[in-house]
Amino acid sequence: MINFRMLKLSDPWLWSAVGALILISLLAIFSCTHSLQIKFGGDAWFYVKRQLLSLLVGAIGLGIFTYFDYKQLQKAAPFLYGIMIILLGGILFMGGVGGGAQRWFQLGPLSFQPSELSKIIMVIALAAFFSQRQMIKGAFDAGALLIMVGLPFLLIFKQPDLGTALVFIIILIGMLTASWASPKLLVLLISPMISALLRPILIVWLAYLVALIIILFLSRASLWDWLMVMGLNIAVGIAVPFIWGMLKSYQQQRIVAFLNPGSDPQGAGYHSLQSKIAMGSGGLFGRGFLRGSQTQLHFIPEQHSDFIFSVIGEEFGFIGTAVVLSLFAVIIWRAFVIAAGSPDLFGQLLASGIAVMTGFHVVANVGMTLGLLPVVGMPLPFVSFGGSSLLVNMMALGILQSICMRRQKILF
Repeated sequence: MINFRMLKLSDPWLWSAVGALILISLLAIFSCTHSLQIKFGGDAWFYVKRQLLSLLVGAIGLGIFTYFDYKQLQKAAPFLYGIMIILLGGILFMGGVGGGAQRWFQLGPLSFQPSELSKIIMVIALAAFFSQRQMIKGAFDAGALLIMVGLPFLLIFKQPDLGTALVFIIILIGMLTASWASPKLLVLLISPMISALLRPILIVWLAYLVALIIILFLSRASLWDWLMVMGLNIAVGIAVPFIWGMLKSYQQQRIVAFLNPGSDPQGAGYHSLQSKIAMGSGGLFGRGFLRGSQTQLHFIPEQHSDFIFSVIGEEFGFIGTAVVLSLFAVIIWRAFVIAAGSPDLFGQLLASGIAVMTGFHVVANVGMTLGLLPVVGMPLPFVSFGGSSLLVNMMALGILQSICMRRQKILF
């Protein structure tokens, strides 16, 4: 039986922040889609209605996970992980193809993206893994951890969906930090990622390897530590050119365009340049609702989904974007507050993982909108158009509230 009185123990800050973001989302989606729908004789409210339908489905997921005891997720983690692998493997054989990617299951008029669901499942799986082992020290645990994250990473990378694959790495690092993992393990996992970023500039990468050698020498690292850290970093450096060759041509173009958008202003750099024009033209207060020229003339592709932040920047200006970022700051802040007050380690890691996942999505989406990061197709939580993303974020909100309500109940 559902006890509605438990809602009194939920976090009102989270409800308010998410509610405000959803309202802003509906306004922005209508603004950037209505004129194009009218132009081709469609329903001006089509995308808003679709988003409201997704919101209804998300509300069901929110209700289930809010009243569902989050501790049961720890027992269900292996089962959920297995479902995730089956879905991600199945998408490579039966998934719908669009935009050069194979990421969706088509269910009649609806589509479902398993890679979105995999994010929250990975948070649950890692929280269960870390809470059972308390401290990850041995090579066996580290190897099991890398396999657990690496398998879905490769399946998603194959789709290809580089943005979601990167989310897995960030979630892993964030939850390793939250679980007070061994500093050696953090260095072992993070230093190869730095090598991958620096490898395109050979001299800088070699200087980084020298710095690692000095750090290992000063820290009096064991021979095993030397072999693991240096071996992984050198292996990653050697592998980067081969990984670059595995990327699709449009992914390579996006990275090149990020480094130099002017190199292909009508091609790979078009999204970034047009988005920056829209953001800059908004000024302090914006051009006004339904008055943004870049938005209304549809210069920016995918502006209702990946680039919706540019719509907000152009029509509501710096003030509007500041409000949106402040609302996300509230969500992340409350998630960490809930994590700190969780009655058990699993709840603490679960809330921390959701905070890290949300924070990375915001940074990646806003960064690519401003031209500070490559265009990787990352939705803005609760704001971008898309049913799968909204459903997963509503589920994550429900898990946070579940932890909060049970924490408050225990404190009472």
